[in-house]
Amino acid sequence: MYPLKFHIIDKPKVWGSERWLISGYGDDVSVVENGYLAGNDLNDLLETYMDELVGGNIYQLYGDMFPLLIKWIDAKDDLSIQVHPDDMAAAELEQSGKTEMWYVTRSNNGSVIAGWANDTDENSVRQALSHNTLLDNLQLVDVKPNDVIFIPAGEVHSLRHGTQVIEIQQSCDITYRLFDYNRLGQDGKPRELHIDEALTVMDYNHNEQPLTPYQCNLNQAANLVQDEHFITNKICFNRTIGRDYAALDSFVIYVAIEGTCEVRWENQPKEEQLIIHPNEAVLIPASLDDIQLIPTGEVALLETYIV
Repeated sequence: MYPLKFHIIDKPKVWGSERWLISGYGDDVSVVENGYLAGNDLNDLLETYMDELVGGNIYQLYGDMFPLLIKWIDAKDDLSIQVHPDDMAAAELEQSGKTEMWYVTRSNNGSVIAGWANDTDENSVRQALSHNTLLDNLQLVDVKPNDVIFIPAGEVHSLRHGTQVIEIQQSCDITYRLFDYNRLGQDGKPRELHIDEALTVMDYNHNEQPLTPYQCNLNQAANLVQDEHFITNKICFNRTIGRDYAALDSFVIYVAIEGTCEVRWENQPKEEQLIIHPNEAVLIPASLDDIQLIPTGEVALLETYIV
């Protein structure tokens, strides 16, 4: 196999837009853009190549379901106040839960909602909803480019207008809306709320550190997220660097944040070249161990895998 780029799936929203960069979810399955596998979708590849694509342990755990979903999100308006179930709650719907992270790529005086301003409980949230004071109880966090916000399943959250992010998440699109500003959907009808479901799966504790601290030194990797569902690092570099995945039993996903980068791999045909631009993603199959990243100028990318 070889590094795979996919056609982007555009998802217009009432509040802005999403571009699904890599997806095996539902009917929105990514289709390969490059190489001899062009035209095949991700689920077909998974059924054919199995552990060669995703890794032995991951294939045993997830089977023919690709475990991650990668999005670029442009919030021109506020998203709904929402929460996602964890794995146990989502299992009742025969899905995985949804833990996610946001990497901020643009912020026009933007902010996000990440958890409660103070510890609360179900009764207090119901009262706030009935008195239209829910927003007063939420933690508003100002964000700037390169900020990282980790959103575990169960945490109430929302992107707000003026913010663009790369979102890395479990392959799940179960969203329980708690409040949506009385907004109409694309069909002209009020968007559905899921208050009882949201209150059932919600974490009512205050998140004391919504922003993830990190320092990315040039030509090194900095860890952003270390979670059972995925690990994400940021790599900043201005010279060719190698990534050795021989000891890693997992696929790897690169998402370019800044600059342009060439990706090279072992046994690469001379005529093939793979370039990754900002807000593009590349899937490195688990069978590839040695990757070379060749920058044009200074480059920053996200590196995600599962252990």
